[in-house]
Amino acid sequence: MALSIEPLNGALGVEVTGIDLSSSISADNKAALEQALTDHLVMVVRNQNYNPAQFLTAVRHFGHTMEQHLTDLLMDDHPEIAVLDSLDYDIGADGRAIPLGSKDWHTDHTNHAKPPKMTSMYAISLPRAGGDTGFANMHMAYDALPEDEKKKLAALNTINKIEDNAYVSDRDKERFGALQHHPLVRTHPVTGKKGIYIHPGKTAGIEGMEPEESQAFVDRLMAKVIQPEICYRHQWQLGDMVIWDNRAVSHVAYRDYDHKDRRTMYRVILTGDTPY
Repeated sequence: MALSIEPLNGALGVEVTGIDLSSSISADNKAALEQALTDHLVMVVRNQNYNPAQFLTAVRHFGHTMEQHLTDLLMDDHPEIAVLDSLDYDIGADGRAIPLGSKDWHTDHTNHAKPPKMTSMYAISLPRAGGDTGFANMHMAYDALPEDEKKKLAALNTINKIEDNAYVSDRDKERFGALQHHPLVRTHPVTGKKGIYIHPGKTAGIEGMEPEESQAFVDRLMAKVIQPEICYRHQWQLGDMVIWDNRAVSHVAYRDYDHKDRRTMYRVILTGDTPY
């Protein structure tokens, strides 16, 4: 079967079929995949069949794997891979599990000086219904704002912290816990496009604002810019490998399933650069 790349919607996302990423691929196919990811920011590669080592091979077609600080979730034999298992999630006051990444729309690991350029997840087991992931095009979010607001946001920097979660070891909290300052409006290093760049849960504050003022500002901003027309909601299928560009995309895990109806994902991040 020949490689096929088809858009998923007008905002972002492509569906890829007709390729096995668990081994070497041709230079032409690699270039086509890289261009599709640059243009559409989220890539869904269907019908893959990976063991952990093969998943790493697949992801490394797009960059170098990066160390994660999700210490207690890392695979022993392949510590580049975090295993996200719904049976291990905390339970909220409503009796429902709180999936990793479900608290807010965010980009990953902003507590690093060089946050990951991409994240990839691979579906190992899925619930009978739900378990979706949402993606938002933050270039479009920025472009939709009036010019005066763009200028105000472009002058702001976020102060980023590591979250105090149980799955992060004390050692990694020390190693990755230094506050990092990043621009709220990030320039994509490949395309030059500007987009809103933030992880609300890792935002200790906005430079020049008090903590409460910062939180209210971030909440208002995200509520304003995350609109249906810039989003794609992915309904997972077994064998899906999804990879997305953290420099231009926010994402969220939906709490739309019974955690006991097991949802298990492999997760890998790729080395990025300093935001500007």
